[in-house]
Amino acid sequence: MITLPASLIDRQDLTLMERALIPLIARHTQHWGEKPRDIDASTLAQTLRHSPREVIEALDGMVKKGVLKTIRRKSDQGVMIYYTFAPIESVVPLVQLQNAAQYSDSNYYLNLSNDAFEELHGFALEFCDREGLRTDIFDDFNLYQRSQNRRSFDWCAEFERWARRDMAANAPLVATKQELTDTKPTTEEFEMAQYFIRHLASIDPQFVEPFDVLSWAKQIRLLIDTGGYTLLDIKSAIDWLFSAKGDWFRPNVPDAYHLRKHFKRLIAHTRSFRDGKPRLPDGIDLFDLYEQM
Repeated sequence: MITLPASLIDRQDLTLMERALIPLIARHTQHWGEKPRDIDASTLAQTLRHSPREVIEALDGMVKKGVLKTIRRKSDQGVMIYYTFAPIESVVPLVQLQNAAQYSDSNYYLNLSNDAFEELHGFALEFCDREGLRTDIFDDFNLYQRSQNRRSFDWCAEFERWARRDMAANAPLVATKQELTDTKPTTEEFEMAQYFIRHLASIDPQFVEPFDVLSWAKQIRLLIDTGGYTLLDIKSAIDWLFSAKGDWFRPNVPDAYHLRKHFKRLIAHTRSFRDGKPRLPDGIDLFDLYEQM
């Protein structure tokens, strides 16, 4: 026999998926005369015959609402997360918290702190922007790593490997000659990338020229194709960056990707100043402004 508190059944903030999960969790965790047990998300997804992603989202939602609590347990596959009903008492004993955190290894994905996860997410978004990939690759990566809960000493490198495998899997088997021509940077764009590289090498004796200059030229191509800038705009921004006026901003632009990332700010400074003096809009005379004052 299984009994559920009326306060749990009458809650109005539960979704349809959460209401469907509650009887299943009670069926597998509450047994008459026995201590409460716990259950993992994979078993619930198989029993409910639903996608693991939606089941995990519903379970995490009930944890936030205080209906469920999570228990980390060390197994042969790593530290796994199990779910059980939260106690009715609002205060959890300190001994219980210590037992729940008995196995805590920050290298496991589920044990990542909020700051580490935000750092990983920021790296993923920047990598996808640099490589021109869809940003929802991180959602697939996050769901997979949560379900597996594997261990790694460098999760940024793990995501990069994941994304490059996705790139290889979605790449066309045979590219036509026209497609190769359309994606290849022009000679002018390639020379502009080398122009930027020469400036970097001139101010840094320890600067190592990139092995793949083509990837730098692709960033120049993106500035022209998607940003609508001209080669003259790019050259002017590079010249400003390596002049005395742009010396303060130069550390923020170590490569071609950051040149594209900060280009709106660079071109704004380039167009606002000429020879170190503010420029007035076309058709405005300084003496006319003085007479109006």
